[in-house]
Amino acid sequence: MDFLDLFNKVARFAKPAHSNFTPLDSAFTPFTETELDSMDMLIVAMYFSEIYGINDEDSKSLMPKTVAEMQELIDGFKTRDPKAIDEAMGFIK
Repeated sequence: MDFLDLFNKVARFAKPAHSNFTPLDSAFTPFTETELDSMDMLIVAMYFSEIYGINDEDSKSLMPKTVAEMQELIDGFKTRDPKAIDEAMGFIK
């Protein structure tokens, strides 16, 4: 599964329906250069914790600046590893 594609799907799901969201095309784009504000990123982080089965205490230590950093940090804490985007999204719907 492509983590950047999953991130874009989760970020779109997290943003209010009336808000614009342009999918990221690089895993190395800093979140500060996106349309995602701090509340959006908090929700995205919560969703990723649900998707990958990361406990609350560990999820508090995740402070990535890019999608690539997020993936690296998640890999260190995950207890679940969905194989497809639809499977992953099923954990947050």
